[in-house]
Amino acid sequence: MTNSSMTWRHYLKNKTRQPAFLWRMVIWILAAGICTGFVAEKVCRSSTVISDKTRHDSSRWDQIELLAEQGEWWQAWWQIPEVIYFGYEHWGPPVLAAIAGICWLVFLLQCLQLRSWCEGRLWCALLGIALGILSIWPTGFFILWQEIGWGLLDSQELVPGIRYNVLGVGLREEFAKLCCLLPLLPIALCWRSELSALLISSCVGLGFAIEENVGYFTSDKSATLGRFLTANPLHIALTGLIGLALYRALRNPSGWGTHSLGVFGILVFAHGLYDAFLEVPALAEYSLFATIIFALVIYQFFHELRELRPSQGDTISLSANFLCGVSLLTAATFVYLSATLGMSAAFDMLASGVTGLAVMVYLFLREMPETMVSV
Repeated sequence: MTNSSMTWRHYLKNKTRQPAFLWRMVIWILAAGICTGFVAEKVCRSSTVISDKTRHDSSRWDQIELLAEQGEWWQAWWQIPEVIYFGYEHWGPPVLAAIAGICWLVFLLQCLQLRSWCEGRLWCALLGIALGILSIWPTGFFILWQEIGWGLLDSQELVPGIRYNVLGVGLREEFAKLCCLLPLLPIALCWRSELSALLISSCVGLGFAIEENVGYFTSDKSATLGRFLTANPLHIALTGLIGLALYRALRNPSGWGTHSLGVFGILVFAHGLYDAFLEVPALAEYSLFATIIFALVIYQFFHELRELRPSQGDTISLSANFLCGVSLLTAATFVYLSATLGMSAAFDMLASGVTGLAVMVYLFLREMPETMVSV
């Protein structure tokens, strides 16, 4: 290794661990996003963020529901991907979802502490992303099964609304991701690495969030756009923790079997309750509890990550990677919303998401090895 490369590595090691440098980086990225958003509003603003795909999907989904009601479940299964994966009329939402996915994937790959681009864990992580995207397909099928088979329908009333979000949204999404994660667990068992099990499971959650994020921008519920910023870390944490618990149960069934079932049940309940506080009108004034649930799940994920990931002195600190990715994603989302809806609407829609991100950043800086806060 040449002296110049050693000097450069030494510089990055020192610089990316200085709190003043990291906070200046965050401020500059966010400031650039605000300035770019101002320009985008003047140059690119259109009247709506919702594409024609919403109306097309509604029509196609009605046809799929009719097939399910007639008992044609197999035909309904094969027609679901047309609604979920195809027909996007605008490039903005898929590109923004891809940017979010890349930012979080870079973070997860650094957490994996890869030694080579040829390492199997890298390809397993990428396969996890693909399986996570694929898990939206069985999720769509479970929606049909629960609505038609169970009679479980969305409701704006308190008790039915909580029931729908817990037994519907939470259960079906976590179960679908778990089903798609199962092919990867034998590989993690061969590696005998809890860290790999945690992070590869997280990649499945990230893949699910990437596809789900596109739906936030093509749905007719503009209020859900603020959740775009927190969807990735929430699904990363939920699926990562469930995958880790199942890995431990497979390694030690007598010691961890019951525990893994408890973890799955608790996280399904937390996921459903998180959605309920944001979706059910009777719980609107208590929406702060959604942020608390988000914080608890994220805290547990970072806690496990800190325990499992030995500090090996990365050239670029994990904190720098994390803060840069979160800042870039926030700035890019603000620019897109400013271009489509205007800066004022962008600020309003991202307010709740930024609050969740702020809590997550605090927990990360408190929990991870490069600790910058101690309270």
